[in-house]
Amino acid sequence: MKKKQLAAIFILTMLICSFTIKTAEANYRILERGMYGRAVRKLQEDLVMLGKKVMIDGIFGPSTEDAIEEFQKQSGLPADGVVGEETWTELLKAVRYENYTVRAGDTLYDLAQDYGITVEVVKKANDLDSNLIRPGQELIIPKSALGGAIVTDFYKMVPYTVQSGDSLQSLAKRFHTTVRTIKRVNNLNSNRIRIGQELTMPKLVIDLSGSSKNVRAVDKDFIWPVNGRISSDYGWRTHPILQKKDFHGGIDVAVGRGTAVKAAKAGTVLHSGWIKGFGRTVTIDHGNGVVTLYAHNSELVVRAGQYVKQGEVIAKSGNTGLSTGPHLDFRILIDSEPVNPMQYLN
Repeated sequence: MKKKQLAAIFILTMLICSFTIKTAEANYRILERGMYGRAVRKLQEDLVMLGKKVMIDGIFGPSTEDAIEEFQKQSGLPADGVVGEETWTELLKAVRYENYTVRAGDTLYDLAQDYGITVEVVKKANDLDSNLIRPGQELIIPKSALGGAIVTDFYKMVPYTVQSGDSLQSLAKRFHTTVRTIKRVNNLNSNRIRIGQELTMPKLVIDLSGSSKNVRAVDKDFIWPVNGRISSDYGWRTHPILQKKDFHGGIDVAVGRGTAVKAAKAGTVLHSGWIKGFGRTVTIDHGNGVVTLYAHNSELVVRAGQYVKQGEVIAKSGNTGLSTGPHLDFRILIDSEPVNPMQYLN
């Protein structure tokens, strides 16, 4: 009888393994240079989530191939630029987890609250026997935010030498940014540039290509997304964590973790997910080229493509991303360029 049971278990095990392998094979498609379509776009979205600088255009070109080869090298895989089963597996692992360095005052409970997961999930992911963590400790945090996350900074700073025929207008178009942003980053007082001049180009890498365009004056009819004390104004400041001078493109409003964050104006959600540095973030297109951004949330309650009314709850505040404490980083962008929110809030 025992032999029959062992035989049955063996057959069942083989069937399960066979099913698992077939399922895994069905969930990926080999991709390589020259291919295009929805699967390539999904691949590019995953690469952007990992901070790779590629355009999400659905075309497997040289930049996508370079990003894949770089990822394969980092993952210890053969760097052939072809996305097969092993590469897909490593990509899925990478986009589902966030590396986090414990800071003074952190607790597993607080981290779990910020990331919207349980303490047990964090402990299991890191093989922890207790709830004790220490500053400097490296943790893996499973990403479980609602929405289609894009993990990247808004701008990648690219060194550039001015060539014959260049103008700030043509460079702004080439690098998907604005003249005003180029001038601000390079401390330029005029639109004049010269051949051979060394510039730092702020290349916009978050995908705002689907947002509307500004065609008329923007009304001052935005409501406050939260009520609280402004802890950091719009403009130049010393970054509280990086301790270097940077331009803050919004206002920080200090509020307790879990505070309801409301849409400042009616519109369509562009993105709802994780953005590197900004943590759990929502962006909303309000038409007329206006986009609002709500960063560092602990929980997101809307999805990309969803229409929201003014005052509708879209998230709960938190401390995710590069942040020193619970607050909301609120920004207004017009044609992808940040403006002072205080000029438009009523």
